[in-house]
Amino acid sequence: MSSGLQYKDVEIPAELAGLINHMADVEGYREELHNLGNQWDLLTILGQMSGTGTDMTGTRRGFLRLTSELLSQLGLETLKKTVQEVAGKAQVAVDIVIRNLFERTADIGFLATDDDIREFLRVEAGLEAQLAGLDPVSDQARELEALREGHVERIAARFQEYVAKYSVYFNIILMDTGGRVVAQLDRANDVRVSHDPLVAESLVTAGEYVEAFRQSDLLAGQGDSLIYAYRVTESNSADSAPLGVLCLCFRFQNEMDGVFRNLGSEGDWSVMTLLDKTGRVIASSDGHHIPLGAVLDFDVEAKFKVTRFAGRQYLAKTCATKGYQGYYGPGWYGHVMIPLEHAFNQSGSDGLHQRVNQAILEAVMNDPRLFSEKLRSIPLQAEHIQRELERTVWNGNVRESDAQSKVLLWNISDAGARTKMVFEQSIGNLHETVVSGILNDVEFQAALAVDIMDRNLYERANDCRWWALTSAFRKILSQPEISTLDAETIGSILAYINGLYTVYTNLFVYDARGTILAVSDPSQARIVGTTLSDDLCQRTLSLEGSQDYAVSPFESTRLYDGRPTYIYGAAITDIARPDRVVGGIGIVFDSEPQFREMLLDSLPRGEKGDVLEGCFGVFTDRRGRVVSCTSPRFAVGDAFSVDDAILRLPNGKGTSKIIEFDGSYYAVGARVGAGYREYKVNDGYVNDVIAMVFVPLAEVSERVRTVVRRREIGMGVSHKRASGVDCIELATFYIGDKWLGINAVHVDEAVNSEGLTTIPGSPDYVIGKFVYNDELITVIDIRTQLRLAPVRFDPNAPIVVVRADSAHIGIVVDALGEIPEICMDRVDKANSMLDSSKGYVDCIIKPELHSEQKELLVVIDPTRLVKALIINGAAKANGNGHENGHGNSNGKGSGNGNGQAAGGVNGRGIKR
Repeated sequence: MSSGLQYKDVEIPAELAGLINHMADVEGYREELHNLGNQWDLLTILGQMSGTGTDMTGTRRGFLRLTSELLSQLGLETLKKTVQEVAGKAQVAVDIVIRNLFERTADIGFLATDDDIREFLRVEAGLEAQLAGLDPVSDQARELEALREGHVERIAARFQEYVAKYSVYFNIILMDTGGRVVAQLDRANDVRVSHDPLVAESLVTAGEYVEAFRQSDLLAGQGDSLIYAYRVTESNSADSAPLGVLCLCFRFQNEMDGVFRNLGSEGDWSVMTLLDKTGRVIASSDGHHIPLGAVLDFDVEAKFKVTRFAGRQYLAKTCATKGYQGYYGPGWYGHVMIPLEHAFNQSGSDGLHQRVNQAILEAVMNDPRLFSEKLRSIPLQAEHIQRELERTVWNGNVRESDAQSKVLLWNISDAGARTKMVFEQSIGNLHETVVSGILNDVEFQAALAVDIMDRNLYERANDCRWWALTSAFRKILSQPEISTLDAETIGSILAYINGLYTVYTNLFVYDARGTILAVSDPSQARIVGTTLSDDLCQRTLSLEGSQDYAVSPFESTRLYDGRPTYIYGAAITDIARPDRVVGGIGIVFDSEPQFREMLLDSLPRGEKGDVLEGCFGVFTDRRGRVVSCTSPRFAVGDAFSVDDAILRLPNGKGTSKIIEFDGSYYAVGARVGAGYREYKVNDGYVNDVIAMVFVPLAEVSERVRTVVRRREIGMGVSHKRASGVDCIELATFYIGDKWLGINAVHVDEAVNSEGLTTIPGSPDYVIGKFVYNDELITVIDIRTQLRLAPVRFDPNAPIVVVRADSAHIGIVVDALGEIPEICMDRVDKANSMLDSSKGYVDCIIKPELHSEQKELLVVIDPTRLVKALIINGAAKANGNGHENGHGNSNGKGSGNGNGQAAGGVNGRGIKR
């Protein structure tokens, strides 16, 4: 454990200072272990007073050390889970906005080249020059003003068409080079002239856009506004003279409300914010809690930060954007804060057992990839200490004759068992919480993936509809005949557009007969002159309004080199008669790399930013057909085998579960797309896509779990001798699911397997030999005699040393039981039921009258057990006198001279 500090009665890492006291679950376990510690102290004192000779000091110290380690690891894992949750929200909050703003930088650059806007500015400049020399109240001036107003109405209508498609904007403002507002969409916005520096910057910048987030006289009284601006020039030439400045006003707060709404959940105490470079809050998921304009303390390099705001302490995490295609935005940060008193509320594991099969859950929780080695070692260490404690107590009971001392010894054992149980429960609860957290995360990541897709394809629907309104296209296609020069003009415009919008492999325009006139990609020139016969062309030519669009099914097409993709289409209408369709535009989305990148951006990543090993994402349709997958195991178009319940999820709904997939258990999260703004919401387009994220948790193991019984705390076996009644004392133990016993007079003690050596060629039931009190004895496994399946020898298993006639043997057991004194009226000798010459059962112990314990205790005679093993071994060896040369009957080596040591059992019979 790293250097730490003292917290109450335990040592914790310094990283948890000021935090662990807010972790209710961890504090609850600390209090419970503290109370158990007090019991340990009392039992230790009583043990010293009773003279049992059982020193609990070392065991007590071992549990105390484990207590500190347990609470430290629980605290660190709890902190890690919370930090990962808030960091995920902070990262997504800033990255998804940056993705959106990247599209805006392309919008302003392209719209500034719009021919209608250029023509409007030329006309406006001419009208302004004419009006400058006229009396404002003259008839000529009034005529020019009316003409100007008509021009303004027409350009405003074009702005309205644009915003109807790109609904992320609420206003478009057009100025001349002096900052005079000549047209805008929002006529209620009372601005005549702007002195905002962005006007001058737009006219001279060498960049492709100007981005400003602040108060502006362009939007007076509206607070901080996000504006994209660029100059409008005479042509697309780099040295072309400016005509004016165009501004797009982004619906920033509206957009952030949607982002925060998608990231939040019911009962979520975290507050999500965006910060500017100075730490000023520019967007908040809860303006009453963390208001706009507040300046927050942040550290983008820190894993997390404990900060104070408005008299309250928070755990905070700040993330810089990862950027998108080289664009990093205005330098904003995602910043999430959660009050410390709610930061570590462990929720989400409720109902986990209903969602996940218990066997799968156990396999996942025992896999090393989810938890640190230290945390996973704690139950093993506690198990080892408890085993040693039980062995010490068991041996003490074998030697001890005083009934009160026996009770004290078992109370000591029970205290150890209760302590171990707290360890197991606490780590088990943490396991469930972490697994639930992973399930929540994969569903969150799947939701992010499909949200990114919907946002991206929203832009595609906008692009095709807006480009269909290009005046040059409409004029050319409205002509009775289209010349080669006209087609080249269309091609050059398409190439210019495609150069700005690289998510398309090709753009093409066709006439009312479906004949392709021009393409943006010269390598696709071979399709020019061919006629489209697919359903998309017919549906596009049948569209009735400028807000309508058509999309192909996701299927293979020659327009995408025989691969599946979406092609978006919009009708081109007559420039003079907008109700007459004269052609259409098709845009071929480059789905293969684009969808893959969307999925990759949604997958969980490690500290170095790499996708976690084995994780993959997939988009499918409702039939389970792959649209995209980051794993090479599944190609586009493959059938993806997944639970039908996932494929039937309603739009906007998700789920998560653990499934067996490809030889491993995976956490899978799924979400069906719900659209973005009007796209797929109320625009008539239906095409459900399901995003799934897979995270490997554990390998599927075919190993059958062995049932091992343990002594239950307070199982109710009587230790008290009934007055005047003959009794026998039994040393009990468990092998598999069997409860067995041996008369205590035959038992020396239980030992560990230290020094045990396997002997080549031994019978199957011989585990090996080891030295016990200067004596070489044989250790045997009697599972086959008990009709139990063989298992691999556990070196931590206790070995019960017993006397078989005059020989010592060791019997491997799974766990040690009670040492009860049994009244003879409960003893049923086995002679009436078994052939005593062949059997090894000494007697059967019946349960006490009216006892809840109904199980019979089988008592073994060790001498007869050895004989039974020898007889069975001889039978298996087809009558040979001994097996594989182990043991003999000549009294040499390990024999005792009378043949009873055959089969490897020595006959020295020395009791310690």
